[in-house]
Amino acid sequence: MTFPELSNGSLSGNRTGQGSQSAANRSWGLQGEETPEGNGTTLTFALDVQAVGVGVFLAVFILSAIVGNILVILSVACNRHLQTVTNYFIVNLAIADLLLSTTVLPFSATLEVLGFWVFGRIFCNIWAAVDVLCCSASIMSLCIISVDRYIGVKYSLKYPTIMTERKAGVILVVVWLSSMVISIGPLLGWKEPPPPDESICSITEEPGYALFSSLFSFYLPLMVILVMYFRIYVVARRTTRSLEAGVKKERNKSMEVVLRIHCRSVLEEPLSSTRNKGHNFRSSLSVRLLKFSREKKAAKTLAIVVGVFILCWFPFFFILPFGK
Repeated sequence: MTFPELSNGSLSGNRTGQGSQSAANRSWGLQGEETPEGNGTTLTFALDVQAVGVGVFLAVFILSAIVGNILVILSVACNRHLQTVTNYFIVNLAIADLLLSTTVLPFSATLEVLGFWVFGRIFCNIWAAVDVLCCSASIMSLCIISVDRYIGVKYSLKYPTIMTERKAGVILVVVWLSSMVISIGPLLGWKEPPPPDESICSITEEPGYALFSSLFSFYLPLMVILVMYFRIYVVARRTTRSLEAGVKKERNKSMEVVLRIHCRSVLEEPLSSTRNKGHNFRSSLSVRLLKFSREKKAAKTLAIVVGVFILCWFPFFFILPFGK
């Protein structure tokens, strides 16, 4: 689900500048330029084969990304029991990735194979803006998911009242509006002068915009993600110990008073009543333990996804502010 934008750094010329020299070499072979006899002909044939191989690999990769994200969206849309706030955030992530896979990556792959841009200057500007839009929305979605998982682990029983569908809708609107603000800058002129050669297409490396987009598209969400998953780890460790011991520590003093009164009343009640309350307590504890274990498992899975995502994105956003 997150792989489309992870690959964007290596697939698209807008993430790697003007395209690698090897891609340019492959394009020479594809265009059928004349080469000397012998080694030159062999080299051209090898470059043709390499270009075809890269093109096939990228095509399969993009199709897999499209199919995978569509399946995620359909699985939630067609199963009512999966229609939860958490899954809405995951669907939003899948939508951002699907948009990236259908509107950005095919042209990125073409640029990678040919070694130059063939779609014109205007479309280059739009394509680069959509690239930034989708990537920003994807990263911010992961950020929101980390906050959602923290709330789910920290307040597992109160979660439905804290994170309502209405709040989730507002959050998703904010995510996309923020992504639009980040991506629209170059379309409004916040970029370096375009190169005279229209066969060159890349995202702007104007220092101010590069720093702005890196900060709000990656570094700030990254800090939130790291803090949230660290707190999830701390809460999960503490809560697991207390639940396994059958005791939930409450810091609220009023709750402590209620617990003392409850214990005192138990001593005065009949044995059967005490047994019933003991059974109810164990049942309640089992429900809480089951609920918490599910939240913790989901948090672990998403933490792995986020970890891989960060490792793949960090090199690009580390280099971007420094330009070429």
